[in-house]
Amino acid sequence: MNYTSTRGDTQTPTLSEIVSRGTAADGGLFVPADWPALTGDQLDALLQGSYAETAVAVLKHFGGNSFTTGLLERAIPAAMDKFGAAANPPLKQITDHLWSLELFRGPTFAFKDYALAPLAEILDAKLASEQRRATVLCATSGDTGAATVSAFANRSRLNVIVLFPNGGVSEFQRRQMTTLEADNVLALCVDGDFDDCQRIVKALYQTPQADEFGFTAVNSINLVRILLQTAYYFHAAGNISRQTGRNASFIVPTGNFGNVYAAYIARQLGAPINRLVVTSNENDVLPRLFECGKMEATETHKTISPSMDIQVSSNFERFLWHLKGKSGESVRQAQQQLAEQRCYALSESELKALHHDFSAHRCSTEQANDAMRWMWSDFGKIVCPHSATAVHAARQLQGTTDDQLVLVETADPAKFSSAVHNAIGQQPPPPAGAEKLMTASEQFTAVSASLDAVLTAIESRLR
Repeated sequence: MNYTSTRGDTQTPTLSEIVSRGTAADGGLFVPADWPALTGDQLDALLQGSYAETAVAVLKHFGGNSFTTGLLERAIPAAMDKFGAAANPPLKQITDHLWSLELFRGPTFAFKDYALAPLAEILDAKLASEQRRATVLCATSGDTGAATVSAFANRSRLNVIVLFPNGGVSEFQRRQMTTLEADNVLALCVDGDFDDCQRIVKALYQTPQADEFGFTAVNSINLVRILLQTAYYFHAAGNISRQTGRNASFIVPTGNFGNVYAAYIARQLGAPINRLVVTSNENDVLPRLFECGKMEATETHKTISPSMDIQVSSNFERFLWHLKGKSGESVRQAQQQLAEQRCYALSESELKALHHDFSAHRCSTEQANDAMRWMWSDFGKIVCPHSATAVHAARQLQGTTDDQLVLVETADPAKFSSAVHNAIGQQPPPPAGAEKLMTASEQFTAVSASLDAVLTAIESRLR
């Protein structure tokens, strides 16, 4: 398996090397040069195995033999053992044509756990075998930071630096990052939005300190994390196919495009998936792209679904590479335009190719509230404001397709209890440990939205 940068860098790292790296040397994201070709038996194994078994197999198909023998087979099941009954992400049928994939059953009650927990075990084991240390960098709009702190805290070979936007995460999410009292964790409250946090993290990889501190990524710019996420799409699609004889179409609340890109990979490898539906809130950068062919960053609006309050959908660069015929130079030019002019445009043929695999829906706060009320009144099910955007899209699609529609539920509604209460008039039940979390003392450092300020804070902790 060969890997390349979306911007054309000629390095050819292995999967084992990619797991401990962020962006490529040219600032691009790593992508496989080609999709692995699976036999029928290999595809059947991916569709019938447990989540852990499928995750191991996916990484093996993408060059997992570059890891120490047996490392993946030990690390991934060890991580999933901590999930208990939720080690296989729960798939619930709501109606004849509507399902819910409950990806919020992990340790921090968000979908990020299913990839970050095994990623932490893999990276820790790799560092131990190489007798070295690393520093995990994470920009977050809420859930990634919480899952990262949970997965990597108190590991002797790893430091954790988490950047979150001031006022841009819920109190529950913030406290998950700031109350763990782990000596290897530094939480930075950035005076900016998520896009500022993401920009600073990307810039950190280009600094001299990147080698000194061993910076590595766990955001969805880390391709191994996305490959791990493909496992729950194989698992869910396989179950639906066996039960109904039909393909699934996944409706995915989307900010950075990483989660839905994982579904795209599963589809490319042969999973029984028809359509991929992207949903967003008022920060509708992706629906606007689907409508007019322009990726245009505008002002970020704070909403009741803060994990999608972004304007730069970083992982779309990977799909852009496909749209551009795997031309690194074309992607580099487009991303440069986005950085300098906050906009680039797709050609007519590229926009048509985008519509072949994806569709997109926007959801206002009012529509999200209505979707939460509908789920509660009609099915007795409470969903978070992010998942509500998927519910809104499903209601629009009802009657237009015979597909088995799957709501990808991304977070426990208790993480956004105020927004849920405002919508349905009832508090969602708190998950285990929530009371202690909400009263614990917090530890974080406030910094300005600049590379220098963040570097100073990191150096004061690590040196």
